[in-house]
Amino acid sequence: MCVCTVLVVSLSGCSAPPSVPPDTLIGESVTAAIEQVPTGTAAAWYDLSQAVLHQPGTLIGGPEPDGTGGVVIAVCADADTIARSTRITMGAVPRAASDDTVRRRAAAGDYRDLLPECAGR
Repeated sequence: MCVCTVLVVSLSGCSAPPSVPPDTLIGESVTAAIEQVPTGTAAAWYDLSQAVLHQPGTLIGGPEPDGTGGVVIAVCADADTIARSTRITMGAVPRAASDDTVRRRAAAGDYRDLLPECAGR
């Protein structure tokens, strides 16, 4: 399995980080999800296209900024809310390829184990 990843350390973020579970980021665009990461929190996201869609990843390294057109389908963190987390990891696929099955499985947490930081937790 080839999984591409991007590490982001949030240098700016919400003035009041959301006290909501990390899985509320599922269904958000990669850009919107990263914007919700509090200042000082480490965040990484993976292009899960190969593992989920059996297609080459296109969200990283293309002509558009990394993450453009991507939707979050998996997330885990080291705390029960975004505000208390020091590390948040997300997985994404192109929104155009996110059909009803992908959305249902994402909501059920089926893709969480594809994130190396989350596997088996």
